[in-house]
Amino acid sequence: MNATSSVSLLSAQGFSGTVSLTAQVTNASITISFSPSRVSVPVGGKGVSITTVHAAKNASIATYSIIVTGIAVVGKRVLSSSALLTATVNPQADFAVYANPYSITVVAGFANSTSIILDSKNGFDSSVTLSATVPFGFLGVMGGQNPVALASGSSSTTSLQVSTLMSTVLGKYNITITGSSGSVSHSCILTVNVVDPAPESMNLSGFSLTSATSLTLSLRNNGNTPITLQSYNVSDLSKDVWILSNWTGPTISPGSTSPASISIGTGCNTCIYNGVPLFFQQFLTGHTYLITVTTKLNSQFTFTVAV
Repeated sequence: MNATSSVSLLSAQGFSGTVSLTAQVTNASITISFSPSRVSVPVGGKGVSITTVHAAKNASIATYSIIVTGIAVVGKRVLSSSALLTATVNPQADFAVYANPYSITVVAGFANSTSIILDSKNGFDSSVTLSATVPFGFLGVMGGQNPVALASGSSSTTSLQVSTLMSTVLGKYNITITGSSGSVSHSCILTVNVVDPAPESMNLSGFSLTSATSLTLSLRNNGNTPITLQSYNVSDLSKDVWILSNWTGPTISPGSTSPASISIGTGCNTCIYNGVPLFFQQFLTGHTYLITVTTKLNSQFTFTVAV
């Protein structure tokens, strides 16, 4: 990193001529340059040079004393004058980038996501552009906000979704996420484990009667793929049945439990009834019902509910 300062050379006692500038500093990681390095000073006037102090990346965080000397030759005499310049090396404004979680599992044919988190360091206040290097293997990535604005002393978060095809080869893949801002860049690794989809598995963990024509099932997904419910039917022991074939049911994530609302009779205007007319119009206390739900993949699960 660089910093600049002005050096003024003043004529004294009628001096005029060219002054050459040099600098002395005790640390080799600090270098000094002058523009110009030779300054013409008129009688009674002054000349100016811009001093640039450059600190290497390995420079220690400290304050350094720099002796700036001007030398001029007048006839047989060598004239010189020095001034002290101090330069303080501060930590470079920087940022960190990482994924949370840094390892995700994606079922072949599905998608999963992680969060990409950026942290400001040493007063970094700018935007960071994110990119992803994806290995061959039918993996797709789709990011959220990019570039990401990062204020001094703060953190910012965006998302990264990884999608796969049914033809994606099973196994582990490393995706490199790189954040860049100017000459500063940092990377992190996201590990993606692509696994084979298991058969859909679901069980009833509980239910509640919300009205005479509606109850709520608590359904748990025991498999490794999301389950989307798209139809149901409810029958009594006499095989009278209510059917809803265009149900907008919940999507249940693997390992999660979700409520599913089941309605019949006047509580479901789009349901179809097959059975004895007006016989099965509501849920009755003390009665048992069979509820079958069908998933988007055409798996069927039947649960027995005793109200």
